[in-house]
Amino acid sequence: MGKEQLQERIDELEAELKNTKVNKRTEMAVGQLKAKIAKLKEELETASSKGKKGEGYAVKKEGDATVGLLGKPSVGKSTLLSKITNKESKIVAYEFTTLEVVPGLLHHKHTNLQILDLPGIINRASDNRGFGKKVLSVVRACDLVIFILDARCALKDMKMLTKEVHNSNLRVNKQKPFIEFRKLFKGGVQVPINKSVNKIPYELIKEVVNSNGYVNVEVLIHEENRNIEDLLEALYGNVVYSKAMICLNKIDLISKDELIKIKEEIKTNYPLFPFFEISAESGINLEEFKDFVWKELGFIWIYLKEQKKEPDFKKPLVLKRGDSIKELCKEIHKDLLKKFKYAKVKGSSVKFDWQRVGLEHNLKHEDVVEIYAR
Repeated sequence: MGKEQLQERIDELEAELKNTKVNKRTEMAVGQLKAKIAKLKEELETASSKGKKGEGYAVKKEGDATVGLLGKPSVGKSTLLSKITNKESKIVAYEFTTLEVVPGLLHHKHTNLQILDLPGIINRASDNRGFGKKVLSVVRACDLVIFILDARCALKDMKMLTKEVHNSNLRVNKQKPFIEFRKLFKGGVQVPINKSVNKIPYELIKEVVNSNGYVNVEVLIHEENRNIEDLLEALYGNVVYSKAMICLNKIDLISKDELIKIKEEIKTNYPLFPFFEISAESGINLEEFKDFVWKELGFIWIYLKEQKKEPDFKKPLVLKRGDSIKELCKEIHKDLLKKFKYAKVKGSSVKFDWQRVGLEHNLKHEDVVEIYAR
């Protein structure tokens, strides 16, 4: 099938899906439709990318983390970048000012954050309107995506942005499904573990994997309440999972009552998104915004202490939330792991001050650590 025929067939199936009421009787049919659409989209993406090179913007990752500013044209991304980093992005009062990715560096709390001012996203950007695929390819590589919304039309814009991001195979604020596929030499399709059997029955699993060329395969679904979309995401493996937050900009252009109403609506409709409000142009809440982004990236400070000396509180070592003594040793020196005996920790990660711990001990923000080596 050619690209035009593939797109026509996708449109037909999506129209059929839209007109199908979801209930117990139609669950299987709906799952089959979604599976067919996903497979055709995969074929269309493969056909469209053949012979193409350099589809995304070339952005060299720098610093401790990369943050992408994503939003419609003229929501204030360039103004925000110029206010919080060392980069002057071209700012003009009309749409589509930024036609390339403009990076800036924010030095904050002993970390260097690369902030990317991305070209404005428009409706159907995931179909490459307005070079949308290039923009979204950069977004997929970010450690944190910040949805920049104009306070005057926040909900409408957020609906469009989340749709385009989802269509580009980026999942924000969602855990990767724990679903495994293991090829077998014989035995057909086997499902020894299926904790979501109420939503993904064996018949649907078999149809999906067979249609994708798997004849002998073992499927293991380790979690409850997973659905057909999760199965397809795990099967194709082309989905990226990332953190995202909402930044409501231009709050100085609406009343306090309007702001309260918008905040409530956003929290109701997008409960998984951390939320912050600013005015980049007027400089409202910008310092607090930097702190908020830093925390969302999951950084922690660890203070090192030499034996019989006071800790160095001026130069903390920066790690990520959930890191252990092992990651700390790697940051200090590559050979320290080989010589490591034990560590003593003071802080919120231990039950009492200077508790003796091993390499697997997880650290918390502002722990003080003393390492003993052979």
